[in-house]
Amino acid sequence: QTFSDFQPDSGLRAKLQAQAAQGGLPRLWADLERIDPEAAARLHPNDEKRILRALEVWYTTGKTISQHNRETQAVPPRYEALTITLTYADRQALYARIDQRVDEMMELGLAEEVKCLLASGVSRDCTAMQAIGYKELAAAVSGQGDLATAVEEVKLRTRQYAKRQLTWFRRNPAVHWLIREDGTDGEEIFRSARQIIQEFDK
Repeated sequence: QTFSDFQPDSGLRAKLQAQAAQGGLPRLWADLERIDPEAAARLHPNDEKRILRALEVWYTTGKTISQHNRETQAVPPRYEALTITLTYADRQALYARIDQRVDEMMELGLAEEVKCLLASGVSRDCTAMQAIGYKELAAAVSGQGDLATAVEEVKLRTRQYAKRQLTWFRRNPAVHWLIREDGTDGEEIFRSARQIIQEFDK
């Protein structure tokens, strides 16, 4: 069974989550260290999500997640991918756009959306609510901090995430970069991207 074929076992996942919730995460990490020392060495003992994922793969398939990862990486890609990445020549211009976008999301009702989700029974601890924006606002609308501070935290976390994304893309020498300079409009960026695609298809 390849990693791409792996189907999660909801019953097993629920059992592991219950063990972790009852204070058993150190025991689960120790189990992982025994089963897959390579994976355990990469993970923090408090990284519940990845520890449970690694154990779920082992108990479901009989293979460690490290082995699954190696097998998946050994499979040649089905398609030749083209990666086009857009960034700004001025990093501060990128950050300003991020801040502007967060303000727009707030004006469109992001805080109200988070309130409705919590009121409908969505847990603050679920995976979806850990996303940037939801996590910070969920705390604020639940009375743990004020909304203005939460918005500034969302902006900061988003800027940090954008920086990590750019660092990740720079590791790939095949990436085609589109650099947005001052005065460059969207249509010019689109033409440049289309030209790259046309050259790639030849």
